[in-house]
Amino acid sequence: MAEAIVSVTVQKLGEFLLEEPLFLFGISDQVKQLQDELKRLRCFLKDADEKQRKSERVRNWIAEIREAAYDAEDLLEAFFLKAESKKGKGIKKVCRRLACIMNEAVSLHSVGSEIREITTRLTKIAASMKDYGIKEAMDGERLSLFDSLREQRQSFSYADEHNLVGLEQSLEKLVNDLVSGGEKLRVMSICGMGGLGKTTLAKQVFHHSIVRRHFDRFAWVYVSQEFRRRHVWQEILLSLSYKDENQRILGLRDEQLGEELHRFLKRTKCLIVLDDIWGTDAWDGLKHVFPHETGSNIILTTRNKEVALYADPRGVLHEPRLLTHEESWELLEKISLQGRDNLEPMLVKKLEEIGKQMAIRCGGLPLAITVLGGLLAMKNTLNQWQRVQENITPYVSNGGSSNGSKSMMVADVLSLSYEDLPPHLKQCFLYFAHYPEDFEVHVGTLVSYWIAEGLVMPVEAGMTVEDIGQDYLEELVKRSIVMVGKRDIVTSEVMTCRMHDLMREVCLQKAEQESFVQVVDSRQQQDEAEAFPSLLTNTSRRVSVQVHVGAEEHRIERLYMNPQCRSLVYLMKNQGSQWTLLGKISLRKMKLLRVLDLEGAQIKGGKLPDDVGDLIHLRNLSLRLTNVKELTSCIGNLTLMITLDLFVKGRLYIPDVIWKLKRLRHLCMPSELDPRTKLNLSTLRNLQQLWDFPVGQCNPRDLLAMTSLRRLSINLSSQNTDFEVVSSLSRVLKRLRGLTINVPCEPMPPPPVDVTQLVSAFADLSELELFLKLEKLPGEQSFSSDLGALRLWQCGLVDDPFLVLEKLPNLKILQLFEGSFVGSELHCSVNGFPQLHSLTLSQLENLEEWVVEDGAMMRLVSLELKCCKKLKSVPEGTRFLKNLQEVEIGNMTKAFKDKLASGGEDFYKIQHVPCVVFEYCDL
Repeated sequence: MAEAIVSVTVQKLGEFLLEEPLFLFGISDQVKQLQDELKRLRCFLKDADEKQRKSERVRNWIAEIREAAYDAEDLLEAFFLKAESKKGKGIKKVCRRLACIMNEAVSLHSVGSEIREITTRLTKIAASMKDYGIKEAMDGERLSLFDSLREQRQSFSYADEHNLVGLEQSLEKLVNDLVSGGEKLRVMSICGMGGLGKTTLAKQVFHHSIVRRHFDRFAWVYVSQEFRRRHVWQEILLSLSYKDENQRILGLRDEQLGEELHRFLKRTKCLIVLDDIWGTDAWDGLKHVFPHETGSNIILTTRNKEVALYADPRGVLHEPRLLTHEESWELLEKISLQGRDNLEPMLVKKLEEIGKQMAIRCGGLPLAITVLGGLLAMKNTLNQWQRVQENITPYVSNGGSSNGSKSMMVADVLSLSYEDLPPHLKQCFLYFAHYPEDFEVHVGTLVSYWIAEGLVMPVEAGMTVEDIGQDYLEELVKRSIVMVGKRDIVTSEVMTCRMHDLMREVCLQKAEQESFVQVVDSRQQQDEAEAFPSLLTNTSRRVSVQVHVGAEEHRIERLYMNPQCRSLVYLMKNQGSQWTLLGKISLRKMKLLRVLDLEGAQIKGGKLPDDVGDLIHLRNLSLRLTNVKELTSCIGNLTLMITLDLFVKGRLYIPDVIWKLKRLRHLCMPSELDPRTKLNLSTLRNLQQLWDFPVGQCNPRDLLAMTSLRRLSINLSSQNTDFEVVSSLSRVLKRLRGLTINVPCEPMPPPPVDVTQLVSAFADLSELELFLKLEKLPGEQSFSSDLGALRLWQCGLVDDPFLVLEKLPNLKILQLFEGSFVGSELHCSVNGFPQLHSLTLSQLENLEEWVVEDGAMMRLVSLELKCCKKLKSVPEGTRFLKNLQEVEIGNMTKAFKDKLASGGEDFYKIQHVPCVVFEYCDL
């Protein structure tokens, strides 16, 4: 990972040299020398990163380089920020600026001296490779992590697999797909995280009797990260040919080998398994010998979904699922208890109780369950099983050995995925160490952290850093390292994600090894007066304080911090809770912070201190759900700010300094502003997202300068519902994809408005939300043809809105909330809502009847009905919705619920739906 940190620093030094040579007057040579020294060391870091696992000398050497790179970046950034504050426009001001810098020769000399000091440190670090045996330590570790585990992981087609659980349906489907192909080459891919049972499933297919009768010849080759093309081709041909051909095949040149293998596969129906293939480059190196016109098929197993889709976009892609709790126990029981007839029945019963709890802790990962089962099979007493239960994570990860001496541990298998990551993704992976176990991570927030810390680097024109950050996250998903929680139905972007518990353990181990982040658990706090004193001495540049709120809210007396810290993030284990900071916050010693997330904090006095203005490196500040009532004007000093979340609880006063934050890309305003607040936002030309723009206290014409906006939420006054200015924005906001219009009902209800002009003005919207009283719903031709999501509140529509909305060709999400429709009947016609995926009807108090014709909403997956208490029953046509996967019924009458329950008169309408949930329907 140090390679990524050094690469970022080298790039930034290059940018400084190119973009601001005036500020480097007199010290540019020192900066260039520093850059060159870092480049030289970077050449060794990739090998060193692989070797540090087994050598403390190498680990310490890497740490020294990492810290020097951080120090160099911090030093030059602080210098440029100070110099930029004197920056002006025009030749006179340039000359004046030059004179000013020259007059500050002492300061410049000081910076030059510090740069020389860092360069000298790096030179000594480079020399230490020889003096302290670092080079020898690196060379002495002949086997990298990949190499040392390759032999242990190597699969063989003949290896017998016992205790198979949860594979029956997958096996049957894969076998049928495999033998039903035609005379063209097809690739069947089995994809998933390490330890999921991909190889086990491939073996079952490989040896299945139907498959054996269908194909004539068979080959199984273990590929791995360090694949060699010749070796793979050779192994395939040796497996397909007769043994007396072996010596001849071993003597073939590469081109002869490829030609013969190609001819053999073309004339003979073969099944080839390529087990554990890691990258698209491996497939590119192998694919030339596989003929297109052939009855042969290929099965490949991989952790990377991109490899599977690349090898054959139209092939069969199978992603094994994690085992259920019941399946987990079934597998664990087979391995740990089967055949142990010598155990007393009462003991077995107690062991089963403990075993079921431990099986759940394995998170459904077959390898983890297998390792745990192997350990328990050697333990015969209740006390021994209890000891394993008390230390379940190290026992599963390291096979019960504190030093992981067992031949192949779960942690080793999962670590391979980390080691295979490119350097920039290793840092992004380690950022997940900030989060508690089973935490649903909001991707937008996570990416904003990455951006603030400079982990996301622009690579091509036309892509924003937010787009690239999303691509990074998608890459981690494709590599089966991160699991998707929710996807945006309209854009398909990942909205929330999480890590498997055992992958998170690997993440925590690597983060500790790299001194990447220190995780502080609030439950371990011993003395409130000495809150988290270890933060002062820890060398990690990031701190994550995980606040676990129980019956009483958590209280923190004061904050301590390592002065070199780059991020301080407070995470609520119970999201939406709050924590109290009793003492005064002192930020003066945290000057290198890039990220400060205080979400949920209840700060004494309700005000941030003025020294927040000293955090000149700060790029991400979140005061979400805090009790802050007033911002200091010193916020205007934070000119590097990218993300500013001011969605506080209650009213907030903001001084007119936000205009100074010209790099701002994401701004979330409070739901209620202090009447004294008057803001000029016309300088925020880089804004991508703006939430709760207050027309009453900002000039709507400021929005005309925000040509990069993608998401806009705007609050209009109930006394001023003139939409002409808002409609005129469509001429300049060409990138806008999401729009929310809110007209509050207080202090007096606004008159109904016609939004036809406004809706038709934004022709490229994909999401639209309206919180306002409508005269009528615009015709379907007024809406963007790209509209994928529509949410309505308090619209007061009398006529059935489905008559219009069912004709929108790409609508995937429709949510009608309180007061949006006040009529009594909704009707879905044949072929209506052709793309609708999710439908919500909530608090439609007058709705009595809803008709769904056969052929309507044929793609509907999710249906939510809440508090529509006059509705007599779900539509008859619900039984025709064959793709419906989940129905949620909330706050409906008990009679309504009873009709739909098993055995009820309307149960037949929803009996095909896998998941039906009732909430608060018994009152």
